[in-house]
Amino acid sequence: MDLETTHPNYIDIGCWQLNTATQTISNTQESKELEPLLFKALMYFIQNQNRIITRQELAQNVWHLSFVDDNTINRVIFELRKQLASDLQPKPVIKTHYRKGYSFTVPLADAAELPPEAETAVCKKSKASKPYKYYLIAFTCFVLAAIAITLYVEMPRQTTERNRQPPQAATFNNQILSWYRGHHGKLYNSPDQRYLAYSFKSATNEANTLGEIRLMDLTTQHEKALSIPINSSILGWSADSNWIYYLHQAERDSEQPVCEYRKHRLSPNTVNRDQALFPCSGGAINAIFDFGQAQIVYSRRGYLGIPSLGAIYRYDLNTQKETRITTPSNHGFGDRLLAIIPDTQQLIFTRNIGDKVELLVTTLNGHKTLKLAEYPHLLWAANWDPKQKTVLWFDHDSSEIKRYSMQTLTELPPVRVAVEPTSYVLPMSKSQLLMTTYGYDHDSYVIDLKTGESTTFAKPKIYEVIMAYLGEGEFAYTDSVFKDTESYTVIRIDQHHRYSPITQLSAGYSIIDSDPAEQQILVKQTVNKVAQVRALGSLDILYTMPDNEKNGDTRLHNNRVAQLRAHEITDDKIIEVISIRDQKSTTLPARNIVGIDWYDDTQLVTLSSNRDIALLNVITTEVTPLISGEALHHSLNGEKVRPMITAANGDIYLYNRQSVFKLNDDNTLETVLDIKSVVNADSSIYYLDAHGNKLLISYITRYHNEIKLYQR
Repeated sequence: MDLETTHPNYIDIGCWQLNTATQTISNTQESKELEPLLFKALMYFIQNQNRIITRQELAQNVWHLSFVDDNTINRVIFELRKQLASDLQPKPVIKTHYRKGYSFTVPLADAAELPPEAETAVCKKSKASKPYKYYLIAFTCFVLAAIAITLYVEMPRQTTERNRQPPQAATFNNQILSWYRGHHGKLYNSPDQRYLAYSFKSATNEANTLGEIRLMDLTTQHEKALSIPINSSILGWSADSNWIYYLHQAERDSEQPVCEYRKHRLSPNTVNRDQALFPCSGGAINAIFDFGQAQIVYSRRGYLGIPSLGAIYRYDLNTQKETRITTPSNHGFGDRLLAIIPDTQQLIFTRNIGDKVELLVTTLNGHKTLKLAEYPHLLWAANWDPKQKTVLWFDHDSSEIKRYSMQTLTELPPVRVAVEPTSYVLPMSKSQLLMTTYGYDHDSYVIDLKTGESTTFAKPKIYEVIMAYLGEGEFAYTDSVFKDTESYTVIRIDQHHRYSPITQLSAGYSIIDSDPAEQQILVKQTVNKVAQVRALGSLDILYTMPDNEKNGDTRLHNNRVAQLRAHEITDDKIIEVISIRDQKSTTLPARNIVGIDWYDDTQLVTLSSNRDIALLNVITTEVTPLISGEALHHSLNGEKVRPMITAANGDIYLYNRQSVFKLNDDNTLETVLDIKSVVNADSSIYYLDAHGNKLLISYITRYHNEIKLYQR
């Protein structure tokens, strides 16, 4: 066999040259890009040339599975043979050995068998040429030795500089797995890592429907819609990878709406393939798994009667008895189940406590809990790698696959990978991850409450999320991480749609509030985890405080800042009011408050977790109730409002996904805006802020996205 490495990224295979960086093969006549699975199979053949490779060996080393269907392997072998066929030489041979496997060899070309033009155009590998090859190898070794000596001498001086550089992202190639145009989300891979189940909503679905659940076989990349009713949402898998758990919601004519938790068996022709577990009651369940017994585990909201607070429970399907496993803090959103470790019957979950999120592993009875990591932001997905016995998750801030070994109980070195803007990332191993591309666009507009006129800001390829009113028709917004090369981190924009960067606020900064009367802005610094009050013109720092990581809960007004956060020692939720002039602060109890804003110079308007609205005097701590959550719920005909409130000029505003409401003096609600009348799209309100007579609104619009597989 004549197969040579001519460069770290190139391998000669007869008359083909394989580029391992681009996964392409080329010769003087053509160039072909190999599918990732074909490239992976070819590399394994190259590394194990001239010996018989069994089907089981291919399944374990190419697919990383203990079993792969024969038809799947046959298809890959057929496609690989077809790609390597060429008129320039006898094609590389993948020989079949009956009932044994395959071997990979490249026979030397016979000049009599080749076309005349091929003999002069490509790959003359005669014996006479080999001495020159040996000279070339010797010369190359000499050059490499000289380079090595130079590097050895220079190394002490360069080591410090190299350590200062951030780790380089590993080279991951990606391919699109999904073929249907629509919105893909909430990826759940089966514990055996063969199947991927996900939610899918086509462009033709109505705005208020959940869509359908689709299944993809990751070995064949074939996807199909499951025979699960429309308006269902996937919740998890059984430990044996045979059942999918889901939530089904629907309305039937002349009957009560249907809402129940169910499970669906993948195997066809099975009795009771789709089974109902129990109807919806109490708080919403957001994940369900099992360990192959008559018990399931799930995370459910509504712990301690707080609608947003989640805990993890075990449920016996025979006795219909629920037992709580975890005991979360009542500050934050509590516990959310992400994945399971089937072999040891352990649970992987997150715990939100005020301004931090912990990634934890616990036993089925909750008696032993291990903390893996802590972040100032939510984690949406984690996974279990059964081969390496590691817990995997993706850190969006650092773009790294994080790994924790459950064998050594230590965090392993992360793998940095450059991925495009994502909505959801699910690592499968240290060299493979699944993701959904970012399927949303942000735009903003401003309503003049005096005239009713609206100004829309929607520059192409920029995600305008207006965060601050600067005065005189000027606004500031923070460009999210999903930006193109022409946009900036913090941008000033005027009512004539002219964009200009606020250059002194570089990457890592965002403006989260402003006080135009005092010409001050409230700035968040992501890296140092601090919030700063700055002068608008000079950007001089006037005051620095810890950042609570929640933009809508730190408010600036009349040289004072009100911040809703957790106490550093007791972890109790508090409101800290800081005077910028004398740098003094006072602390107020917050209890179940989830949103605040300045109502006037001495009062804050507050929104509680059960949606009670009240005024809080920051000097006397007197509380003046305005409207109860029950009355608010009744006024909105059962619609829920978001956990954010804003006020200006004595008016109080709140919103849900589609509408903005104003609380009148008689505690009735008035609809200020229906987003469908302004934005002709499948959109929802993302952010709301009132300043004087201006109402700043950012909305998010959904469009189709894709599922991608990144691997190296």
